[in-house]
Amino acid sequence: MKRHKDYTIPYTGLKIGRHEFEFKLGNSFFEQFEYSEIGDCDIFIDVTLEKQATMLVLDFDIEGVIVTLCDRCQEPIEVDIEATEQLIVKFGDYTGSIEDEILVHGPGEHELNLAPYFYEYAHLAMPPKRVHDSMDQCNQDVIAYLSGTDDDGDDDDVDPRWEKLKDLK
Repeated sequence: MKRHKDYTIPYTGLKIGRHEFEFKLGNSFFEQFEYSEIGDCDIFIDVTLEKQATMLVLDFDIEGVIVTLCDRCQEPIEVDIEATEQLIVKFGDYTGSIEDEILVHGPGEHELNLAPYFYEYAHLAMPPKRVHDSMDQCNQDVIAYLSGTDDDGDDDDVDPRWEKLKDLK
């Protein structure tokens, strides 16, 4: 993974206690990743970092607007997102992860790259179903195709084997 300097927090020099950070994500951020479902966007992330002697606790407040594709018609749609997430970084003898939300940083680590977490959290904040509020806002050609009103007259031919199955009871 490429290092993103703009989204890295050097925690070694921070005093024990609370620290606030603000980040803004735009399309240039998501263009750096493959397979992103987010096009244009305006996302604000407030990070509260609580530094303790043996760990860091990071709370993420995410909100913004993204442009993605409508699940129904594949036309661009604006979607509001809002989420809160938490990440815990423990200080240990090695660098790795215990769980998805718990990392271990060894003695050689001095900073935390938040870019992959911003990417993941923004995608997780998207609603599972992304459709226009009304069918009128969707691409009507696609809606007509999906509803089958694009008749070509071939629907009347029924395979005779299926007709015989209807007689079975």
